[in-house]
Amino acid sequence: MAAKNCNIDYFWRNYNGEIPADAYSPGIDEKGVITYIGQAFIEERPGVYPTAIRPGKPIITSIDGPREVSNFVQILCTKHAGCFKWLQTDATNLHKVTKNHHPIIAGIEEGGHLYIGKLTKDGEMIIGKILAGHTFNAMMWFPHKNCEHCASSFEVLIFDSDNFENVDLK
Repeated sequence: MAAKNCNIDYFWRNYNGEIPADAYSPGIDEKGVITYIGQAFIEERPGVYPTAIRPGKPIITSIDGPREVSNFVQILCTKHAGCFKWLQTDATNLHKVTKNHHPIIAGIEEGGHLYIGKLTKDGEMIIGKILAGHTFNAMMWFPHKNCEHCASSFEVLIFDSDNFENVDLK
């Protein structure tokens, strides 16, 4: 039986310092650093937050400033990386983009979903959290150079089910 289902093609796998073969990477930045998408639990401020994973570097996420994490880290994996797309948007129009697309939920903060955002700053690929529940003010927050920053213009990661191949569910 073949089926088209956008919910079966990506998943979060526990990350222990080794990059799984099916880990999704949005690419290599201008500095030659490969980046992966992660999510991490922050104990002091309970929630799960999107983060960048760069092999051999500390994992830092953004919650009331940059925070280094080591416990409960997961990495985004897929068998069909071509189904992921980055759509350019901004804080005011995010709700329009996500109305017709399937954004990847990578965390939760204060009861609201967090989407995965991407931008380039100083030649570095930046991955951060987008506060999806803040309609008309859905800013992207991210750690950079030991500070927390926000941006109103960014790309959001979506899953494009139109690119999904038929999957045999036997």
